[in-house]
Amino acid sequence: MPDAKHRILRRVRRALAGRWPVEAPTGPWRPAVEAAGAVERFLAHAEAAGVEARRFESPDAARAWLSDWAAAFKSAATSPRVPAPLAPPLPAAPPEEADLGVSRALAAVADTGSVLLSSAEGRRLQLLPPAHLVWVDEAEVVQHLGEVLGRLADDPPSALALHSGPSKSADIGQIMVQGVHGPGRLAVAVVRGLAELEARPAEAAKTDRGPSSPTPDALDWEAVRALEGRRLATKRGDAFTVEKVTENTAVVRVGSSGKTYTLRRRCLEKAARLAAAGTPLPGPVAYRKLACNEAPAYAWAVLRALGRV
Repeated sequence: MPDAKHRILRRVRRALAGRWPVEAPTGPWRPAVEAAGAVERFLAHAEAAGVEARRFESPDAARAWLSDWAAAFKSAATSPRVPAPLAPPLPAAPPEEADLGVSRALAAVADTGSVLLSSAEGRRLQLLPPAHLVWVDEAEVVQHLGEVLGRLADDPPSALALHSGPSKSADIGQIMVQGVHGPGRLAVAVVRGLAELEARPAEAAKTDRGPSSPTPDALDWEAVRALEGRRLATKRGDAFTVEKVTENTAVVRVGSSGKTYTLRRRCLEKAARLAAAGTPLPGPVAYRKLACNEAPAYAWAVLRALGRV
């Protein structure tokens, strides 16, 4: 007499008989209808979650707002990924003592109103100060989390954090309290042109103390064009080909999987300027942390092929 396992499996087989086979999904889930306006959706969802969400048309507008907004704090712990003009004019303090923590997001997700932060800038900075300010470039606001994870798939940081509003809990007496396990106040500023500001370190570093040093030579884009069709390898030995170079991007194709990645010209130029100015970029991790988080393994390999890192 068949046991229970065989009876169950027989019933499952009968139920599945004649049905069309269903393949497992090959990519991240996406809704059937794509909503327009990722930035607007992000701001609306973030505000609904208790975030102080703001949008600025330029870094100059963001900097003007920051000078007044930061006056309410006595000290700040600022991530090295934050451009100098957008660091608050406050005395520096360690995260456990600072009134304000300031981060640079990897991306923002419209679906949930979340900002995606890298552990590379330090989790203490993101969790210990009672207030947290996060800068995000308008071009890095995406519809779905899967889009960001796809960009980071080749060289992700050791940990990622999704911050979806200020820390809060209602564990005790079903009474909502903010600031229990992290910052009780979260402000997110979406800035148009933030990445362009980061790509001009010499200009961003200008102060009232005098003129800045000359801007290092920009990356020769014709040299990048000359790599089209060439087969290169990442630092760990993964082969890829520079498939196509346009006016503002370089598309590479990975030999083992056939996947393609788009390298943005402004990101490559930013890294080249940093290297020319003396900032060490010994590998993809440094490229991702200091220059750009998109396909750092392949972008760094392109710069190495050009002798820029």
